[in-house]
Amino acid sequence: MNKNVLLVLFVLLVSLLNGVDAYSQNRVPQSKMKEVYEEVKTPYKYGLVIAPDTNYEKADCPTVFRRGDKWYMTYFIYNGKTGKDGRGYETWLAESDNLLEWTTLGRVLSFRDGKWDENQRGGYLSLVDIDWGGSYEIEKFKNRYWMTYIGGNKTGYETGPLKIGVANTKGDPTVAHEWSSFDKPAMSPDDKNGQWFDNVILYKSSVFRDDTKRFGKPFVMFYNAGGINPETEVKAERIGIALSNNMKDWTRYEGNPIFTHEEGITGDGVIQKMDDLYVMFYFGAFRDSRDYKAFNTFACSYDLVNWTDWDGDDLIVPSKDYDDLFAHKSCVIKHDGVVYHFYCAVNKEDQRGIAVSVSKPMGRSKLKFPEPEPKGKREIVSLNKGWKTIADGEYSEKHDDFKVSSDWIDVNVPHNWDDYWGYRQLTHGNKHGNAWYKKNFFLPEYDSDKRVFLKFEGVGTYASVFVNGKSLGRHLSGRTTLTLDVTDAIRRGAENTIEVKAEHPAMITDMPWVCGGCSSEWGFSEGSQPMGIFRPVTMEIVDKVRIEPFGVHIWNNDIKNLNIETELKNYSNTTETVEFITRLNDDNGIAVFRMSETITLKPGETKLIKQVSPELKDPILWSDEKPYLYQLASVVKRGGATTDEVTTPYGIRTVSWPVTRADGDNTFKLNGKSVFLNGVGEYEHNFGQSHAFSNEEIKARVNMIKDAGFNSFRDAHQPHNLLYQKYWDENGILFWPQFSAHIWYDTPEFRENFKQLLRQWIKERRNSPSIIMWGLQNESVLPKEFAEECTEIIREMDPTSRTQRIVTTCNGGSGTDWNVVQNWSGTYGGNPDNYANEIKTQLMNGEYGAWRSLGLHTEGGFEQDGVWSEDRMTLLMEQKINLAESVRDSICGQYQWIFNSHDNPGRKHPDEGYRTIDKIGPVNYKGLLSSWGEPLDVYYMYRSNYVSAKKDPMVYIVSHTWADRWSEPGIKDGIRVFSNCDEVELFNDVKSESLGRRKKDGMGTHFIWNGVNIKYNVLYAVGYVDGKPVAEDYIVLDNLEKSPLFDRFYEGATPVVKGEDNLNYIYRVNCGGDEYTDEFGQKWEADIAKKHNKGWGSVSWADDFEDINAYQASQRITKDPIKGTKDWDLFGQFRFGRHKLEYHFPVPDGDYRVELYFTEPWHGTGGNNDCEGYRVFDVAINDSVYIDDLDVWAEVGHDVAYKQVVNAKVTGGMLKLSFPEVKAGQALISAIAIATEDKSIPVKYSNTDSGWRWSDIKGVVKTSPDSLPEGEESRVAVQYPANEASIVGKYKDIEVRKRPGILFTESKPGSISWNVSTGVANVYAMRFDYMNDNDAPIEVNLRLIGADGTIVLNDNITFPSAKEKWRVLNTSTRGFINAGDYKLELSGDNIKGLRFNVLTVQ
Repeated sequence: MNKNVLLVLFVLLVSLLNGVDAYSQNRVPQSKMKEVYEEVKTPYKYGLVIAPDTNYEKADCPTVFRRGDKWYMTYFIYNGKTGKDGRGYETWLAESDNLLEWTTLGRVLSFRDGKWDENQRGGYLSLVDIDWGGSYEIEKFKNRYWMTYIGGNKTGYETGPLKIGVANTKGDPTVAHEWSSFDKPAMSPDDKNGQWFDNVILYKSSVFRDDTKRFGKPFVMFYNAGGINPETEVKAERIGIALSNNMKDWTRYEGNPIFTHEEGITGDGVIQKMDDLYVMFYFGAFRDSRDYKAFNTFACSYDLVNWTDWDGDDLIVPSKDYDDLFAHKSCVIKHDGVVYHFYCAVNKEDQRGIAVSVSKPMGRSKLKFPEPEPKGKREIVSLNKGWKTIADGEYSEKHDDFKVSSDWIDVNVPHNWDDYWGYRQLTHGNKHGNAWYKKNFFLPEYDSDKRVFLKFEGVGTYASVFVNGKSLGRHLSGRTTLTLDVTDAIRRGAENTIEVKAEHPAMITDMPWVCGGCSSEWGFSEGSQPMGIFRPVTMEIVDKVRIEPFGVHIWNNDIKNLNIETELKNYSNTTETVEFITRLNDDNGIAVFRMSETITLKPGETKLIKQVSPELKDPILWSDEKPYLYQLASVVKRGGATTDEVTTPYGIRTVSWPVTRADGDNTFKLNGKSVFLNGVGEYEHNFGQSHAFSNEEIKARVNMIKDAGFNSFRDAHQPHNLLYQKYWDENGILFWPQFSAHIWYDTPEFRENFKQLLRQWIKERRNSPSIIMWGLQNESVLPKEFAEECTEIIREMDPTSRTQRIVTTCNGGSGTDWNVVQNWSGTYGGNPDNYANEIKTQLMNGEYGAWRSLGLHTEGGFEQDGVWSEDRMTLLMEQKINLAESVRDSICGQYQWIFNSHDNPGRKHPDEGYRTIDKIGPVNYKGLLSSWGEPLDVYYMYRSNYVSAKKDPMVYIVSHTWADRWSEPGIKDGIRVFSNCDEVELFNDVKSESLGRRKKDGMGTHFIWNGVNIKYNVLYAVGYVDGKPVAEDYIVLDNLEKSPLFDRFYEGATPVVKGEDNLNYIYRVNCGGDEYTDEFGQKWEADIAKKHNKGWGSVSWADDFEDINAYQASQRITKDPIKGTKDWDLFGQFRFGRHKLEYHFPVPDGDYRVELYFTEPWHGTGGNNDCEGYRVFDVAINDSVYIDDLDVWAEVGHDVAYKQVVNAKVTGGMLKLSFPEVKAGQALISAIAIATEDKSIPVKYSNTDSGWRWSDIKGVVKTSPDSLPEGEESRVAVQYPANEASIVGKYKDIEVRKRPGILFTESKPGSISWNVSTGVANVYAMRFDYMNDNDAPIEVNLRLIGADGTIVLNDNITFPSAKEKWRVLNTSTRGFINAGDYKLELSGDNIKGLRFNVLTVQ
């Protein structure tokens, strides 16, 4: 080979090797990137620190610097509500002492007319110290401070073309004053030396000094810009560099762009220096790899040119109400060991503010965005606040005049008069009666073409509505929405009055919302029904030609086209011609298609507009993993102007079921992919608040269900608040909605009302992509023919239920697509070991669960006939998870029963808790959470199986309510730990005395330690993922020796309870506990009920009822270590409650310091990344709120001592502490101290010994049901046996399942009649226990004949086929009948095969 050729090859090889070497030297190893991530991550979102006061300003783009002991921030304000109605950006200045609380000082860059940048002046401070953890001070150059900024002359939000300008000042940068700007931009997209990547628009710039002059100049600008790649034609934002010697004249770096992803936005790079490593914090947006839109992350470089992108978790992502749209644009600093990540937070209402996330818990910001204004042309006004209400007995007319007196109380809606009534251990204690509500409000003047509607989302149960005294009728309401046109009754520009009479009688027989205590089968409607206005009320002011309520219907049979039907109505007296536009946008607001047509409507006419969309090209499908929602805008235009608009979220997806596919695949499929349904059922019940859920309560429930790992939800057994399905749609939770439970009355009224409400239910919900099937009753008693009629209604209103969604019953009933079984093996008989084979045949289990009592524990394995302990339940649920998961490829899934225990009138279930004080009822106590929302062990078991350890690692020692498990040390078995981690190590001391490290063994299993020597009073578990400790949990045990390292728990303890010097503490109360002396020798009085004490005392819900323990179901204990204090017993015993929990302290009038002590004992146990919002409550003194929306977890986390101090002036001689609004969960309080500067006031002690000791509360394993009285709400039920009736026709006496009766044996006319008596005038239910041996139903005539021969009722009823067991057919008198004697007769032409057991009249 030629020597010259060899020389050339050698040179090329050396060059190549040098290039590889240079690349490897420039690339930052991922191990180093991981170190940076661990250093800069800020998992604790503090919240907003800058938020506009109105919806007509938006804050953006923070830059933080330091001067002396204070911190300063420049940021943008855009002065508009939308992107088009504002002028543009101005730059403002704020200051802070602590980086969390900021005060605005004023503008530094203002609009300036007639200049190149007259409408856009958004500035970024230059020459801030970039050393990580450094001074963060700003440097002068030429005796001036400098700033670069976005500049432009077009109005609107970031309206281009935008350029980069330079400003400076000789003044004090910590004082708001106008900075000087140059008359020309420093950089522009149309510069002659511009580059392809920035020839469209320029954005943020960040300038720092580079003393090395590696680029030949000292000042380096990182900026992002928009441009089109000439090679790929991709339009995107990328990051480049510009250089300067004088801060005024800038030259682009020839290697631009230096950082790009060639997709969406890569922008707003800000540089920090960690030793020899440069870290660029930047934001990305609109990436296919992310489910969210905008986020903050970082890249690293050794030379500022070659950047290594971080490929792990993003630093800031949308996750809160204030940043759920965008969380982007970084400014990151480290101070005193804490990292503060400031960013621009944008929510889905397009409100913008500056938020901060921190590296350790720092509490929660009190700052909020203003209440968002409604979008579109409709004016929507919430009417939830400021109602007055009063209640009385059933059928009462006492307050029909709506004259408000002192007996009326002030409430906000949602509101339920039946708050605690059903928990009194009465078989039927829930409240029935009438309630009256009244609200006054001012309605401003509005266009005469507008119409006004009132929307009630839920009134229990019948609603009579009056506006300004005009009756708008009596309506069926309950669980579906009621919308009323009130235009002719309302007064424009004047005061108005709304009055509502809500009737909730017992024994409802004409609609499906029936209280369990009034149920035909004594509790099987499963739950109470609300009494009052229990869901939101809104007023809508809309155009006279409007889209009707729930009038937009969207569906897709495939993914090629959308079918759209829209209901338009002309409410005017004239013919109207409108343009109707349908526009589908993707979630970035980009139009997918637009359709338009002209519609003419006669006066009062309603038209259904039917449309089929153009073919969709590659639509993004909605799924459980990526719940992508398009937005369908339905627009009405009159005279060329938009007059009405409705936006409907919609997810495109397909579902299919094995019962309709018949392809041999037994799985449920979403978009053709098999999905295992790990579901849970839930009632809208919460102790003291059932049904009347706030938005915050619903969101908390949704997040806790997600935290438990469930991917599907069954609303049991009536329609839930519509906000639930919004969250299911947004979070990809698959939804099985239900319509009523186990209720049937064979009357024309019941049939018609059932169908009317069914139609409304379907109409409200059918657009929801999360709905995968319809549930028509639970354990259905609907006759087959009626169920078929209802199924056809569903299919008529939802065409996808013919091809995709199915109509189901559950554990009984026919006439639908599928009667989903309930498999309660292990709870109600059966062998749970056979569960896998059984569910393979059954395909899906609609309910599985177990009874348990909170705090009741047992050793050993699962015993089918064992005590109903938490351990028995947990082991059974775990086994069912294990066996179902083992055949997940052959089944659809299973639904656990139930998430939150619920009240259950009509049954005798008293044992929600093991302690006597925790026993309320009747309660269906199978919940993963107690009635008051306390998670049980089984909740953590589900988390350990279905939550990703990468995203939310957890470990939980069984059990935090079993401190007295052992009475002495020794060899112990059966120590269980639930964890989603790869490995868990268990210690018998604080991270010492290891008992061994175990590996995870698959789904439906736990970590267990057997045969270990327990010497000390601590169990401490550490969970590991990829060898790294990521979660820990610990419990302190009774009766055992204190562990050697026990005092490590006290590290970080502060004198949180120590009183202030020179103050006179007149009260100290250990809430929910006995007398206590703290570590400082201060004495705390035992909590005592006010009715037991002549002085101060506590009040709870139980005080409203006689013969109930004053402390019942309002106190709990945690024996967990409480961080930040040594006084664990003071914080670990606490009272909980809602609006009924109060403390009353007699005091002389004057000024008082009130110290309130809290901890969060439940939420966050064992590790949880985010429990914010699970418990939110107000604290009031003498009915004035001093602490608004307290969230203890958000303030300090789990099991941490927390103190709040308020200063209050008292008049009237009483200081009352209360919790008037609890938005989520239960309020709680651990201790109260009240102090004054007046030394003459004596210390107050309780002067009565009630004999109550909190430490002496006993436990009862099982309460005898016979000990529970019926309750005043129970109606007397009189039974009339069939074998004592008068019978015509051939029959014989029978006995079926140990129940006697008669059987008609001949195909000839026959009859049966009973003589019955009624005690009072009322509506009566008549219930026939029957069987029908025929394949077909039998219709008979029913007559109710008075003693004088008057026929009171003459009707036909139908007995469905029922061959295997006694069934119940319900009917009613359909109206009031008088007290007296009657003959009830059933007759038919051929009643052969009918069996009767008993007639019940109630």
